[in-house]
Amino acid sequence: DWPFDDGAPPPNQIVDDWLNLLKTKFREEPGCCVAVHCVAGLGRAPVLVALALLESGMKYEDAVQYIRQKRRGAFNSKQLLYLEKYRPKMRLRFKDANGHCCVQ
Repeated sequence: DWPFDDGAPPPNQIVDDWLNLLKTKFREEPGCCVAVHCVAGLGRAPVLVALALLESGMKYEDAVQYIRQKRRGAFNSKQLLYLEKYRPKMRLRFKDANGHCCVQ
């Protein structure tokens, strides 16, 4: 559990923990799935997914559009601003065995 305020961006420690979890999991089990959820599925979970996509090399606009296609109503203006200003360090810049990542 990594709780943070509803409607707010995640604290840096949660971002680091989330990305480290993904990096470890994807290296140990290429092609595996990782589920992330929050109460309504509109803010906190989509922000974490967007961060993973950004760290994988996806552009901000593409990540937001992609997630909103899957989860209509995702993100509030505060979270969008956070994601727009977020500067990825490419911590997840590797691909699974099939050469792509997947968000469901």
